[in-house]
Amino acid sequence: MHIINTFQVHIKLPDIFTRRFAALIPQQRERVNQLLEERVILNYALDMERSHLWVTMQAKDQETIMDVLATFPIIKDVKVEIFELAFFDSAPMGLARVDYELS
Repeated sequence: MHIINTFQVHIKLPDIFTRRFAALIPQQRERVNQLLEERVILNYALDMERSHLWVTMQAKDQETIMDVLATFPIIKDVKVEIFELAFFDSAPMGLARVDYELS
C-alpha cells in the first residue's frame, strides 16, 4: 500500500527580484505546470505583492517534497517552510455549473 500525504509549502520570495531571478520565472512556471499535470502539485498561488508562494503538494513524505522542490529553478533564491496537512478539502474541480432559467 502506497500512502500519499498532503503538504502545504510556503515559499518566501526575495525582497528584490534581480535580473537573474526574473529570468528563472518562465522556467519555474514550466516546471510547476508539469507538476500540476502530474498531480504532484494540487494548487499554486502567489500573493499580490509577489513576495509569497503557497504550494499544495502530494507525496509520501517530507523528504520527497524536498526532492521535488530541489527541481524548482528558483529554489536557491527562496526560503521554504513545509507543513504536513491533517486534511485538505477543496471545491470539486471540473466544468463550471450552469444555471438555466426556464420561462
